[in-house]
Order: sequence, then structure tokens, then C-alpha cells
Amino acid sequence: MVGPVVLVNFLRGRQSKDSSVARKNRLSRADYITYGSLVGVALVHLYVGLNARPENIFRTIDAAPFQPCHVLREKLASYAKQTPSIVPASGIPTAVEKSMKSFDSKAYYTGSKYGHLDFLVDRFCNYKEDTDVYLRFGEDVFMNSVASDFGADMISPRNTMPNGGKGANQFFAEFPDIGFLLYAVASMFFCYLPALMLIGVLTTPFTTSKFAPSRVYARPWGIIMLVTLFSSDLYWMITVPTSASARVSNASTVWIVSPDDRSAVLFFADSATYTRHLFLALCLLAFLAMDYATSSRQTDIQLLKHAITDAASLFVASKNQTMLSVSIMMSERLRDRYVARFKQEQKAMEAVFSDAEFEEKYQKLAKQTNSKHWAERTASKAMDELGM
Repeated sequence: MVGPVVLVNFLRGRQSKDSSVARKNRLSRADYITYGSLVGVALVHLYVGLNARPENIFRTIDAAPFQPCHVLREKLASYAKQTPSIVPASGIPTAVEKSMKSFDSKAYYTGSKYGHLDFLVDRFCNYKEDTDVYLRFGEDVFMNSVASDFGADMISPRNTMPNGGKGANQFFAEFPDIGFLLYAVASMFFCYLPALMLIGVLTTPFTTSKFAPSRVYARPWGIIMLVTLFSSDLYWMITVPTSASARVSNASTVWIVSPDDRSAVLFFADSATYTRHLFLALCLLAFLAMDYATSSRQTDIQLLKHAITDAASLFVASKNQTMLSVSIMMSERLRDRYVARFKQEQKAMEAVFSDAEFEEKYQKLAKQTNSKHWAERTASKAMDELGM
């Protein structure tokens, strides 16, 4: 319960409804750079989330996961007919050539987009669990974790450790998806890293201005928002079941948003990436709004500096008033003019107080502010100092 209270106190800050007290100022160049950078990076995340979607073979060849192997190959052949440029110049190896491994698998699988897609189809046909892993972690993680041999040995993704998981890797062999998970978490962290660095740079003392004097103190809240978002993302990544059927029946993944009409829980990797970019953009915009809303917030040190400046001004004014009073008391001509001026002001005051309505309001206000009491005390002290 302490966190929300601290956040509310931070948002309220030491602000005043009076803009003159809050010392509102216009946006400076540093403010434009800060807000422009936040909006720019947020727009980049929105663009990446909406347009630069990760590669997915099922979306590319318009196939559904877990379809029979011959259906996937028919879909791939149909896609190759529509886009003949993806077919390698050396031709497509037959099933017999693949079984006998009488072709350059690495050159074929890496030399063209068709070979890349054919490699994935071969994996899905030979190992059904590959489809689960692919849908959970995405194509980038899958290819960088299991495709080092490009199908030469057709190693199952559940046994990707060197030497079959012996020696130092024996511990990791107990967790078949640990290689995918580590790579996915690293990729996810680098997705959050630009936003973390941006908030860190934009909340340095060099970006403070008269409009936002306490921008440095907004850094913890920006980091808290990003760390909370990253922790939630990491929680989903670790706890979501690898099995697609288990994910579909698990209602806890409804927070993941799909970028299209496909199932968000089935295509978990694509939906998680899309949702991640959207929330990062919203997080940066929320930080911008918080910084703007609390722009006039001042720390105790800043308020103390303002108080010292005001006190110095009052001291100078008091000193000038003392010198003026001494000058009047020492000059007969100034005393006469001062008395004449006082009599004029007294007549004007009597004329104003002759209005009953004004007199009533004045007495009421004087009673509320206790100003009459302070005026009498001041007059009493002045008379004591003059020996009267």
C-alpha cells in the first residue's frame, strides 16, 4: 500500500494552483528535445509493432499449425508458384535426396528463402514438438537455437546441447527449452534497452529546465514502469506452456494481443512481440505525460533556494526603508512633507471607510487574517523603540 501513496505524493509534489507560485515557464529547447525524443521512440515502437512483424512461416504460406505434412508442402509449393523468385537456381532437392543427404544442405537451406521455408517444413514434419517451440518462441529464436547444422543431423530441439548434454551441460539438459528461453529473454531485454537508456539520458541534470526543474527525480518512476513491464513480459515468457494445446486452454494468456485475426495464444511469440511494442510505446507516452503534469514540481532544495532569494530581496527592501526613515527624521523639510502626505492618505482612508458595506467587509477580513492584531503589535513595538 506504500507504493501508490508515494506515487500520488510525487504527482502532487510541492505544486501550487497559483501559476506565479509554481513558477511556470515556457518550454525550452531541452524540453522540446526531451518530449520529441519520447514521442519519436514511441512512434518507432508503434511502427514496428504494427508493420515490422516477425517472420512466421504459417502466415507466409497461409497455413495453419499442426496440419499434416503433405498439406504444408502443398502450401509451400503454392507459395513458390506465386513468388518464383524465392526458388533457388540449383533447384529443389527431392525427398530421396534429402533422406540420403546427397545435397549441400547448408547451401540449400541458407541460399534462398524457399530453402529457409523448406527447412522449417522439414523440421515440423520430422518433429511435431518443433511446431510448439516455434509458435512459443518465434522464428528468430528457433532458427538461432536449433539450426546450426541446417538439418544435417535433424537434431530434435529437445536435444540441442553439445555432447548430448554431458559434462558441464548436464544440468541444462534437464530443461529442454532452456536454450530457447535464454535466447528469447536476451532478445526481449534488448527490446527494452533503448527505452531504458532513453529515460536515463533524458533525466540527467543537463535536461532540467525552468519549466521542469525536477526532471531528474522522475527517473525512478520511469524505470519502475519499464521494469514492471519487463517483469510481466518475463513472467509470461517463463510460465506460458510450450504446448500450443495447453496454451489455448489456459485463460491466463488473454492479456496477449494478436496483431491480426489469428489466435493470440496459439501464435504466442508474434502476439507477445506485438503487445510488447504497444506497451513500450504507451509506457513512454505515459512517462511524457507524467513529466509534463509534474513539470512545476520543486524539491525542498529548490524551494529553499527560492526562499533565500526572496529573503535577500526583503532584506534589501527593509534596509532601504530604514535608510528612508532615518533620512526623514533627520530633515525638517522631509518631515513636513511626510506629515502632509500622511494627512492626505488619512483623509482618503476616512472617505473609503465611510462606506458601511466596505467597513463591514474590512472588519470581517481583518478578523479572519488577524491582521489588526499584527498591526497593533507592530505599532506597539515602534512606540517602544521611540520611547513613547
